[in-house]
Amino acid sequence: MKTKYVYFIVLALAISACSHIEDNDFIEGTSYILTARKCNYAWAFNAYIKKFSDEWGNYTRISPFKKDTTIKTSDFVLGFTTCNVDIKDMKKHPYRGDYQEEYKKYGGNMFIDYPPFNALSYMTENMADEKDPVIETRLRQQLESSKTRTANSDLPTTVLIRVDYRLTWLKDIKITCSAEIAGRAAGQSLIDLFVVQGYYEHHNFIVTSNKNVITDKARIKGISLSQYLSYKPMAPAEIFLRFKEGVNVSAPVTAQFTVELITGEDKSIKTTAAAVKFVP
Repeated sequence: MKTKYVYFIVLALAISACSHIEDNDFIEGTSYILTARKCNYAWAFNAYIKKFSDEWGNYTRISPFKKDTTIKTSDFVLGFTTCNVDIKDMKKHPYRGDYQEEYKKYGGNMFIDYPPFNALSYMTENMADEKDPVIETRLRQQLESSKTRTANSDLPTTVLIRVDYRLTWLKDIKITCSAEIAGRAAGQSLIDLFVVQGYYEHHNFIVTSNKNVITDKARIKGISLSQYLSYKPMAPAEIFLRFKEGVNVSAPVTAQFTVELITGEDKSIKTTAAAVKFVP
């Protein structure tokens, strides 16, 4: 099964090329397959900001968080991914194996490169919901801009990219912790301590409840969750959050974060990430 998981990740990385590194991943010569899903389920997970450099410059990458290791608050990433179906209801892919079994073995570490909706997008029965023509038209206008080649172009395309969007708008996002963090007692709201770090590769956009599409980096990244919610956003396919500057701990602490999504219909979707140990 480990070999299959490695295959999954290699495939995802090959498709995304420089996922979580480049801010603008809408490259020339691409076609987009859009998939609509309601937000019925969510899974929170831990990650960290990995810094590295090469001959072209300095970069950061969101990477899986290794269990039983410590981390500073400045490097921590809290992510959550969403889908219309539960992992236990996903069918086994005839060639790529059983996602349920891989999830049992590797947990949330899979979500960074191979979330449930991405696995479904490669299946013949992708369990998608009915498309929204307005959202799809506006989303394509943004993805297939003048700098990219459209799906109907006479010129051959070089990359086929699958993009998910959600049909459920979020009224609120609540984040709490099992332990005291930055002077906040366990169970108190932490929403004002987080900002948006980024999104799943090729999903650098916000679809609003009135079906507008926002792709301006300054409006969708590095923003507070209050600003994010002010757009009345459809749920993200996958989003990465980090602590704002100045948030720290004075002593080692082990904590679990719970994310609760409140939909426009007042439905609560709650998920808790694995435990993580912070150090000063």
